[in-house]
Amino acid sequence: MPTPDDQQATREPFRQDVSDREADSRGAGETEFEKRRGVNNVEIRTGLTSAYVSGLAEPIMDSRLRVLAAVRDAGVSIDFLKFAHSAMSFVAPEADQESLGRALNSLGVQHELEGGRCVVIVHAVNMQDEEGLVARIVSEVIASGEEVDHVGDMHDRLLLVTDVPTGERLAVRLRERIPDEVVG
Repeated sequence: MPTPDDQQATREPFRQDVSDREADSRGAGETEFEKRRGVNNVEIRTGLTSAYVSGLAEPIMDSRLRVLAAVRDAGVSIDFLKFAHSAMSFVAPEADQESLGRALNSLGVQHELEGGRCVVIVHAVNMQDEEGLVARIVSEVIASGEEVDHVGDMHDRLLLVTDVPTGERLAVRLRERIPDEVVG
């Protein structure tokens, strides 16, 4: 059974040495639920292969579906799928480049595979609602003179597919030139 002294100690909600800490008065330890507006991170994801399939026969939709079925059957996951009149392109994991090549060879379609690709991802909350933000980022990429294979966007990020050395240079440039809005 607790003594009166023990009971007194447990009834004191704050001890002097705890409640006087500077952190308590500043509100440290609070959780930020919303990210601030503007660019908040630039990251690179490496380990990709870029695929370009061209000279697809008519009817084009059937040819596209044959390519996609062969890729699926090879167990290769793809991203950044883009269609052109008689061509298509996408990226896949570099570890699957051989399987992808075999699948495309089995179809007899013209194709090029290029490893050593990456995705530069520029994160920004509600990017498409921030007037001029996408344009500012793309302007920096164009001004760099670097070659980019694919550009994609989502509501909260801009994605650039390129080779790894170019991706690394672009990430540094974007971190430096998109003023103090960039973290990472």
